[in-house]
Amino acid sequence: MANNNEQSSVRRRRFLKAAGATAAATALAGCGGGGGGGGGNDSAKIGILAPLSGATPTTGQEVRRGTEMAKEHLGGQILGSDFELVVRDTQSTPSGALEGARSLVTQEDVDAIIGPSLSSSTASVVPYIKNEAQIPILPTQASATEAREGDNCSDYSFFIWPSNRHAVSAGVDFINDLSDHIDRDFDPKRMHFFAADYSLGQNNLSLLRERLSEEGGEVTGTTLAPLGTQDLSSYISELLNSDAKLITGVMPASLAITLINQAQDYNLKEEKILMFNSGKPVNQIVQASVGGAADGWYGTTFYNPTSDSEINQTFKELYPSDSTSLLPNAPCGSGFETLRALAKAMEQAGSTDGDDVVNALGGLNWQSVFGDTTFRASDGQIEVDFIGATRQNTEFTPMEEYSDVIPPNMC
Repeated sequence: MANNNEQSSVRRRRFLKAAGATAAATALAGCGGGGGGGGGNDSAKIGILAPLSGATPTTGQEVRRGTEMAKEHLGGQILGSDFELVVRDTQSTPSGALEGARSLVTQEDVDAIIGPSLSSSTASVVPYIKNEAQIPILPTQASATEAREGDNCSDYSFFIWPSNRHAVSAGVDFINDLSDHIDRDFDPKRMHFFAADYSLGQNNLSLLRERLSEEGGEVTGTTLAPLGTQDLSSYISELLNSDAKLITGVMPASLAITLINQAQDYNLKEEKILMFNSGKPVNQIVQASVGGAADGWYGTTFYNPTSDSEINQTFKELYPSDSTSLLPNAPCGSGFETLRALAKAMEQAGSTDGDDVVNALGGLNWQSVFGDTTFRASDGQIEVDFIGATRQNTEFTPMEEYSDVIPPNMC
């Protein structure tokens, strides 16, 4: 429930929008125009917060590409009217994301925001949305729990990207099932953890230890590489010397590409079983860069590029392969599906009004490129299917499916 300050802010925002609409209608009438329609049926304007520069530009470019593909898929219309996408570059920083959000709200008067991508950026923007802007926000990645729990719980946030709680749960289940698929001797209760040394990796490690402690397992060692590390030789040596046969963890795409390519020189996948949460070894962006070097690695993911669903076929047909060396991928899908979800919610609400759209997004269920997808009404978390997979001859190869994955409500 909103507190008194939040309720006052909602009333203030509604008054300002109503005043603006009245002034515009009066001006049109004075020029001989017809009366404008009311009831929130204005043309939608949707803001995009994406890291188009800085540390993660590929992710930002793919999110933006996904929203443009969705706009084409929607015929450029929501509620029977043309709609507008307004993009701001977060520069891959929390301050850049907050500045972009303020610009979209105060200068562009957007009806909703898609993004940001990074967890730290999302954590900086959500309080502003919750306490001041009070419009729907749909982050496109933001898997760290700090961006979506505790003080950052918000009625206005809806997460298309699974959290670390989703990923750790599916990852441990897949590790337990791997013995059914590979003829190698290993203990699924003992594993060495590798990740980038920032919030994503640290949060994932904490949640993994928590889950394993419940099952009598343990993380026998940890290797954390600073973001941007180019020479991973010393870190790969640590992995080779671990007494655990299985290496797990979580990585951004850039680190996964570097690790997979350099690991070939050390025969790492012959010595260890390599299974990473959030699917980077089987990720489409990574695959486009490493080719066959990822064969024999394992990962969990919520995007199955081999799905024969109608919407996934449409998504792959819309993906402009003639202008990029990348493959249809999950970050692009996150932009594609957040815009589709907003369009569905606005159509269901018959309005672009923030409160109406928030109500429609809560509990929204639709067939997405990620499968059967639902925003849980109580906290905006995504309920989605996960796939445990590998790469064989550079092809994505599903091995296990984990249906309706969603962690407990932490709000």
